Amino acid sequence: MTTRFRWALASVSLVLTALTGAASAADMALKAPPAPAVVPYSWTGCYVGIEGGGSWGRDRSVSNGSNNGVVTPTAGALKSASDMSGGLVGGTIGCNYQRDRWVFGIEGDGSWSGQTGSSNLVNPPFNPNFREDVSQSYIATIRGRVGYTITPTVLIYGTAGGAFADLKIREFDPTAAPGTGGAIGATETRSYAGWTAGAGVEWGFAPSWSAKFEYLYLDLGSKGFFQTTATGCCTFQSTRLTDNIVRAGINYHFNWGRPVVAKY
Repeated sequence: MTTRFRWALASVSLVLTALTGAASAADMALKAPPAPAVVPYSWTGCYVGIEGGGSWGRDRSVSNGSNNGVVTPTAGALKSASDMSGGLVGGTIGCNYQRDRWVFGIEGDGSWSGQTGSSNLVNPPFNPNFREDVSQSYIATIRGRVGYTITPTVLIYGTAGGAFADLKIREFDPTAAPGTGGAIGATETRSYAGWTAGAGVEWGFAPSWSAKFEYLYLDLGSKGFFQTTATGCCTFQSTRLTDNIVRAGINYHFNWGRPVVAKY
C-alpha cells in the first residue's frame, strides 16, 4: 500500500468521523429539554382571605340581687338562658413561617354574625311573662397557630388566642297591652372579650392559594346588664356568653423566601 493511498484512507476516515459527530450533535439538539423541577410548596409568607360558616352559642344570666338599686332576694338565681345560632361571614389576615414540616403563624379575623335567640325568664323567682330576645352582630379573634404538614400541601393545625364579640339583650313583657301600665322593657348592648381555641386543616391547592376548614370554641366571660333602666323594668343581671364556630375559607398567599424542602 503506497503512502499516498494511506493518506487518502486517513482523510476519508477523518471526514466520516466528523460527519458522524455532527449528526449526533444535531440529534441531541432536536431532543426536548428536560422537564423543569417541581418547586416544593412553601407555607412561609403572609396572606389575606375570606371565610364564612355558622355559629351557635349560649347566654346564661344570673341575678345580681338588685332592681334599679333596690336590693331583692334573687341574688345568684338563674334569670334566663338562651340558645343562639346563625350564620357568619368575614375576612382573614395572617402570616406563617415554615421550618421543616412545622408551620408557625399568627392570624386575625373579623366576621359579621347573625346569631339570634330567645327565652322567657325563669319562674320562680322571676315573672315568666317577661322574655329576653338576644342577638349578636360581630365576632372577631386574634390567634397563634401551630401546624404540621402531613404532605407538602396539607397542613393540620391547632390555634388559640383572644376573642371578641357583642351581645344585645331586649327584655320586655309581650303580654302587656299598650296603655295599661304594663312594663315597657329595656334594651342594652355590651362588648365582650375572652379566649378561643380550636383546630383546622388547610390545603394548598395552587402556588398562591389555599382552602381551610376549622372549628373554634369561644369563652367570652360575663357582662352586667340592666343595672339601672329608665323604665325600672328589669333585675340587674350578669350574663355569660359562649360561642362555637364552624367555617370554611379561601386565602391568597404573598409568599417570600426560598421554598422549604422537608422530608416526607
